[in-house]
Amino acid sequence: MSVTEGPAARRPIMFASPSHPGQLNPLLTIAAEMSRRGEPDLWFSVDVEGRHRVEAATLGSPVRYLPGADTPVRIEGDLYAAMTRGPRTTAGLAALARTTRTADATAQVYERNLAHIERVRPRLMVIDVMNLGALDAATTMGVPYVLSVPYPISAVYLSRLPWGYPTPTSGLPRRLTGARRLTNALYRVRLQAALLRAVAGPTWRRRAQGLANATGDPARYAADAVAVFGYTVFGLEYPFPAPDHLHLLGAMVPQEVAPGRSHDELTEWLDRQPSVVYVCLGTLATLTTAQLDAFAEALGRLGPEHQVLWKLPDAQRAALTRLPPNVRVQEWIPSQLEVLAHPRVRAFVCHGGANGFHEGVHFGQPMLVTPFWLDCYDIAARAVDAGVGLALDAPPRVDPDEVAGKLRRLLSEDGFRQRSRYWGEQSRKAGGVARAADLLRQFAGRDQWPRLSGLGGPGLTAGRGAEPHPAVSSTGQGLVMPTE
Repeated sequence: MSVTEGPAARRPIMFASPSHPGQLNPLLTIAAEMSRRGEPDLWFSVDVEGRHRVEAATLGSPVRYLPGADTPVRIEGDLYAAMTRGPRTTAGLAALARTTRTADATAQVYERNLAHIERVRPRLMVIDVMNLGALDAATTMGVPYVLSVPYPISAVYLSRLPWGYPTPTSGLPRRLTGARRLTNALYRVRLQAALLRAVAGPTWRRRAQGLANATGDPARYAADAVAVFGYTVFGLEYPFPAPDHLHLLGAMVPQEVAPGRSHDELTEWLDRQPSVVYVCLGTLATLTTAQLDAFAEALGRLGPEHQVLWKLPDAQRAALTRLPPNVRVQEWIPSQLEVLAHPRVRAFVCHGGANGFHEGVHFGQPMLVTPFWLDCYDIAARAVDAGVGLALDAPPRVDPDEVAGKLRRLLSEDGFRQRSRYWGEQSRKAGGVARAADLLRQFAGRDQWPRLSGLGGPGLTAGRGAEPHPAVSSTGQGLVMPTE
């Protein structure tokens, strides 16, 4: 008997994610919305270090914590170095694909989620694409699941993208010239070959474990999902032939976010400024002293007309050799969303993590994207193509003249803000967290599901969402990458 069978009155929904904010934030936002609505039987499996955030998501009915891994996968050392080599380099994705399939934490998460499923008996799971242990457990136990993809959704469907479509992590724009078409095609061949080599060893071990998706291919997980959630809209994401069960929902932003709700000292400071540039380069990036000083010099040139709020860890702040008087450095920001929503904030400097980028668009902020790894290069290209911002020309090089010049353009040319507001409106029309919660309640209430085989299913459409179906079959290794 499938673990999803049981009393019709019970509709447990179980979320599962790594603790890294890039993966965790969208699912926490959805779980909190369902809690606010009073949805019963909400459970959340996450690495131990994410426990406090799960418990804080209880806004109404309880969101119950289920332990994931004691030692989650860390992006540091050689893995971080490989990931930050620049666009159109295969080493970072290959190293990440290998790590996520061989880490001890993956096996630990698999066993724990098997136990969690036996205990909770969920009718539906919502699982982040990087949580292979939970995906394998759901597959093994026959639990229907929704696949959450917080990075550019096209990356999941690598093997199905037209050859004229920019290869994921290439950082190429949507319109490819003759030379760029060749560059793109060669990179795709190199990338697919590198991924095949990277997962060859882990695949044998995973097959010996009896796992259905031995390669850990995200496209296969997507094909077997009852729905795939992406947190963007076509137009920001480049359109591609998409399966009917793909739902693009826009940014995952709580419905109650408004500027100044916290009434803290930071809000009071923002209220007093005529113009503020907000800088946040994510939680993974570790900038060199030269990069930090280059940013500081560029930001200092904006004063005194424009003040700067720079979210920066203390360790990196200590590496700064000079801090301009118009720059306020803060290690912790109570609510990035409230900062982005504040009327005095007029531009956002980000690293191109998908969550932060789409949050910036949601609040109509012009953005300077300074990508450092993997999907960030693609987000930078999408920001420029959509007209919502500008990007560094040759990351990881940080040129003070370039940064200051591009920020002045963002602050003085109203077209960037107009385009960001336009796409923010399109993102809100996609339904956001409210639609995500509606869909999950609908899915969890079903008495029967289509056969979840990943074989056959609906045809492909150019970005059209629909009721969930078993997805089209898929081949290839796909991509696995972090985002923020």
